[in-house]
This record gives sequence, structure tokens and C-alpha cells, in this order.
Amino acid sequence: MPLMVSVSGVRGIIGEDLTPPVIIKFVESFIHTLGNPAGKILIGRDTRKSGNFIENIVEGSIIALGHDVINIGIAATPTVLLLTRKLNCSGGIAITASHNPLQWNALKFCDEKGLFLVEKDVEKIRNRVFRTESPDDCWSGFKTLGTPYQEKEASLVHIEDVLKHIDHDHISEKKFKIAIDPAGGAGCVISRPFLEKLGCTVIGINEKSMPVFPRGPEPVPENLSKLCDLVISSKADIGFAQDPDGDRLAVVSESGVAIGEEYTLVLAGDAYLRKHRTNIACNLSTSMMIDDLAKRYSVDVFRTKIGEMNVTARLLENKISFGGEGNGGVIVPEINPCRDSITAMGLILELLAATKATVSGLVEGFPSYTMKKVKVPAGIITKDEFYKNLFESVENHFPGYTVDTLDGIKISNGSEWLQIRFSNTEPVVRIMSESSSADRAEELIKIGKTLVDN
Repeated sequence: MPLMVSVSGVRGIIGEDLTPPVIIKFVESFIHTLGNPAGKILIGRDTRKSGNFIENIVEGSIIALGHDVINIGIAATPTVLLLTRKLNCSGGIAITASHNPLQWNALKFCDEKGLFLVEKDVEKIRNRVFRTESPDDCWSGFKTLGTPYQEKEASLVHIEDVLKHIDHDHISEKKFKIAIDPAGGAGCVISRPFLEKLGCTVIGINEKSMPVFPRGPEPVPENLSKLCDLVISSKADIGFAQDPDGDRLAVVSESGVAIGEEYTLVLAGDAYLRKHRTNIACNLSTSMMIDDLAKRYSVDVFRTKIGEMNVTARLLENKISFGGEGNGGVIVPEINPCRDSITAMGLILELLAATKATVSGLVEGFPSYTMKKVKVPAGIITKDEFYKNLFESVENHFPGYTVDTLDGIKISNGSEWLQIRFSNTEPVVRIMSESSSADRAEELIKIGKTLVDN
């Protein structure tokens, strides 16, 4: 299987397509794109088993290329991005495959501003790697080798930066009890300290960093049964779950119900828009609830291609102050221009404190939709061929619907939608639907499968 190279990183299966020689080539190519001379490079990783050896290869390669490296060890991906910017580095590398299964890992590159690379920069790296072997003259001699440094307070720097933007006093007054599940991942080093700084009582599961994740890596309802039980048994006000690299957040209500990742962006957005009137940017796959939130505050929604950096780019380009992705990724550029789970936690706690409502009560304030997601193997057909064949079938099947080809093919009529697209992170085709009717959402998925099979 070929590497997955996109704005979501360079992802592959360890020992098959993500091997030491491949890792070295991508690191060299990334450093080359930063220009000569590039300065310090920051690296951090999640907890997965392969992260340790990749960290050593990445650090050694940077040193051998003549650059100093600041290694912050196990850290959430948003911490890597924030520290790259705060420590005046020329770039950063997060070693994480995020929600992918354990046999996967990835390199996610960011620039000196702590921003993930846009497509054209990713393409430059890809072209250099696959066009030629790494040139022999790029490596440093003994006198010009880089120097390794460690930064052990990275998570604390991140926490203090977020706290500047959160209503610390109001949240502390409420003395919330919070259950957490960081999945044995990078959230283990930041979630509890952050919440305790907000005056919360914290109880948790899966808080020890683990090379083999104790539950499914995605914070979706089917993986959160133990957190739901913990919320009930401890009488917590809310439960928070993260993915292994700590950029996505899911919520469990006070009644022990995993409400789904789509609510994370909506609840955080409700908190933010109460104090800051702004338009919203999100990706095409985000729930229609975000449109309902926008109507509540009389603002507009701008949708982008899937991929965190695509949303961030739109936020910065249009000077929009809030956005994210419906997979639990909240982005507030003035705090950290990337998906940041502790920013999401802080905003949702602000909302609970300000409204004196329960999570269940907040959920009831929004229209109810059902979203369905499935994935099927991508096969060997190219994206262009696939979409060309699919487009005509979709138009014939859904007369009168709006057809959007920004990212894959999405049809909608204002009250329901179906999207079919190639994944950036796995060799699959994703089929997603949403409707106010659960039966209709399921029917749309079946139609989508039929269209893909044809």
C-alpha cells in the first residue's frame, strides 16, 4: 500500500511503507523546503509503540542535517504547534498517526508559525522525495552537526497560554467534577493539569501513557462505554475523551451518554460566539448543527475541503475567529490556530458555567440530526476516474439537489446530505450522510454504497 501523503501528514504502516529510509527522506525534504539556513526544529510525539524509534530517527536526521532540535517528548499535537511558534523554531514535526490503528504512524509538518503545511508545500516535499534520492551533499560534517535539546515544560507553556483566554474565575467557582479518558495517549500529560488549574475535581481512566491504546483510538461513542460508566458512578458534571494525539475532543453528558463528536464544535462555538461575534469556518463534513448555531448568532458559515489546515487557512484568510471540524476539532486562531482539545474543554466549561445548564440541557437546545459514516476499500481506481464516473450517477439519483465537488462529491437539499470522498488518512472511500430522520440517514448511506459499487 502506498504512503498517504496529504495536508494530514505522511502516514503509513510501520515496516511496510513507513520505514527508516522513507522517514529520513521525508525529514530531509522537509528541512530543505524551509530554506537554507533553517534554524531550530521542534519535535514531539504521541505514545504509540513505534513513536520512540521514529523520534530517534527524526532527531538524528535533523542533527545530521546541521540543525539544532528541540525535543519535547510525549506531547499533544497542538502543543507541538504552539511551542514551535513560541520557541521561534523554523518548523516542527509531530510524530503521530492520530486516530489511525496502532500499526500506523505519521509525520505531520508545520512551519515557523506553528501552522500545518498547505497542499502546495506538501507537494514540494513529496516531489523531492519521489523525484530523486536525497542528495549526498545535504548532510553535515562533524563541525556543523546540530545539537539536541529537551524542553520538559512544553505542556505547562501550552496550558498557561490557553488559560489567558478562558474565564478561569467563573469556571473555578463552579467546582466542576470532570471524568476524563485520554486513551493512554498524549492527552495524559496535559488534560488533568489543565482542568485542575481551572479548579476542577478530576477523575480519570486510561491516564497512563501506553504504547498500545487501551480502547479504540477515535473518541466515538462505541469506544467510550467505560467513560460513560465513570461519569455515572462518580456523578461527574461532564466527561471528556481525546484521541491519542490530543487534538480532538468528545463529550459525555452528566447522564453518561456519549453525545457524539459533532456536538464538541457546536458547544464550544456557542461559548465563543456569546462573547465574540464572528463568522464560522468548518469543513464540508461538519454537521448541519453548525448552521443552526450560526443562525442563532446571525453569522455565516464558510465550508472548506476536509483537512485541518484547509479550515485554518480559511480562518486566517477571512479573519474568522472560530471554526473547526465536526470530528471534535475546535480551532480558535487567537489561542492556537489548530485543533486543540484543551481549548475545547475550556470553552465548553465556560458555557456550562455561564448558562448553569447541564450538558443534556444544552444538547436539547439544538435540532436533532442523525449522522452516519461508513468506509469502503478504495481499490486501485484513481480519484479523478472515480469522481468522473460517480458524478453522473449522483446527478441522476438526486435531481434538484445541490452538487458540491469541492472535496469528493456532496449532494444536499438544505435538510439532508450525502458525501462520498477519498480519505486523506486511510486507503478508503468515506461515505457520510446526515438527516433529521435516522431511517433516511441510513437510506442515504445505502444509496451511497450502491453508487460506489457501480
